[in-house]
Amino acid sequence: MNAIEPAATQPAGLFEMTLEVADLAASERFYHDVIGLPIAARWRDERPAVWLALGREGFLGLWPAETGGAAAIHGGRGGRHVHFALRVPMGTLDAVRARLDALGYPTEDRDFGNGNRAIYLDDPDGNVLELTERATLWNGAPAMDSE
Repeated sequence: MNAIEPAATQPAGLFEMTLEVADLAASERFYHDVIGLPIAARWRDERPAVWLALGREGFLGLWPAETGGAAAIHGGRGGRHVHFALRVPMGTLDAVRARLDALGYPTEDRDFGNGNRAIYLDDPDGNVLELTERATLWNGAPAMDSE
């Protein structure tokens, strides 16, 4: 078995993630109007897409099937996601859940203990979105609210 050499540079964080969506306008409404992600950019040319800000330096891309595949850089294509998580500031999860409930989005709650809680809901394409408050990270280090 060959040993894998350590990376010369450790990645600084997630820059972007893209979801393939069936209805770009419906997905934009969900992530912008319901979840509250600000719109960072819109592509209106032959590859329509919407980019939403995740904090200061991360982005969620939404695009229809025709924007991916052969038209995409390196053949980027859609796929079925199990789920992905977005952190919300500590102390806000109950208000987020109440708002989603009022808008008719059913949520599932989980309490992982030690101040780590989450709610789960489906986006318009059936991707599972987790919204989580974190007191600690996976490695046990304290989580810090982003600036």
